[in-house]
Amino acid sequence: MSTELARVVVSPSSPGNSTHVQAHHRDFPEIRAEGENALAAAKQLVNHLTRALDSALTTWRRDQIQTAIAEVQTFADSEKK
Repeated sequence: MSTELARVVVSPSSPGNSTHVQAHHRDFPEIRAEGENALAAAKQLVNHLTRALDSALTTWRRDQIQTAIAEVQTFADSEKK
């Protein structure tokens, strides 16, 4: 498993909702997304991380978020196969 894939965590959603999964990036555990499957959750996570770019105050933080976005997109691409 590549490093990018290992950095995206997919887990069951809240206990009462067994049909959805939740995804987050290891560097940003506070930013989570839900979806019907891992691919849908990853796509939603990309949207949440993209919105987080607006509040990134430093170039260093923006770079971290952009790296996370790229890693989540790589994960999503692997889920399509």
